[in-house]
Amino acid sequence: MEPTSLHPVTESELPQIKEWLEQFLPDSMKLYWTVRNMLHGRWRGSTLVTLGWPDILAVGEGPVPEDSPCYEFHASPRCTSVFSPDPEHLETLLLYPDYLDWSQPIIFQGVNKKNRPVLDKIIEAKGSNCHIDTYSILEAGQEELPPRPVPEGLELRALDCDLDIDYINSTRDETRNGEAGYIKELIRRFPSIGFFDKNNKCIGLELGKEYGCLGMLHVREEFRGRGLGKIITSQLAQKYFRDDLPVAVLINRDNEVSWRLHTSCGFRKTGDLDWMYYNTGVVM
Repeated sequence: MEPTSLHPVTESELPQIKEWLEQFLPDSMKLYWTVRNMLHGRWRGSTLVTLGWPDILAVGEGPVPEDSPCYEFHASPRCTSVFSPDPEHLETLLLYPDYLDWSQPIIFQGVNKKNRPVLDKIIEAKGSNCHIDTYSILEAGQEELPPRPVPEGLELRALDCDLDIDYINSTRDETRNGEAGYIKELIRRFPSIGFFDKNNKCIGLELGKEYGCLGMLHVREEFRGRGLGKIITSQLAQKYFRDDLPVAVLINRDNEVSWRLHTSCGFRKTGDLDWMYYNTGVVM
């Protein structure tokens, strides 16, 4: 195989991808944790390609299978995550024929600061728009994040992908195509938590994502200021610890409330990643 050829990754090759990506944490976090969850059978909504094989030069997410329950969410617009320790190899992957359709919107997930200039260069050359959200990676260990007690009168249980999906959707400020199906799959595949009152009304929730993070933390407005967000996060973290999963969150750099909540719970910053929304002139 030519070193610059794209190699579709098979299931049996996932351990090699995981080992290669692990060398570059936290820069490779998005892909590393996605591969880890694929390897353990927790996630089936992604495909991978490498530039070069068996000597890996770069890794990227390929097209989502059409039979995936998350197909619409990840394909319209196209979502991908890419990584390489070498800028030239990353550029080769990004511009490889038929890997990405640069005439259409693309969401680049989990771009590290070393890879960001390569994308900036290509996007500038394309003359297109790009909106960027920067997130800090915060992680916590079991000793730093003990479980906080559940308040009397509230029930703690896992979310139900059918019964609770309408309320979860109502907490989202912006939704993308297929987001309800994506959230349902997350609930099926990963630990989640909801707080419910005596009338079975959900007053707070949080769930896991395919790339390893706790996310979508929400508490009803009338119940805020009581520390319920900290309780939810600490309780969900225990599920992750029991399953030998890393406990981390991604916090938008402008979200001071979330930053204060998580650092007061014991989370510490370990890195930064960007979400880049290429060609924002098209409605996503």
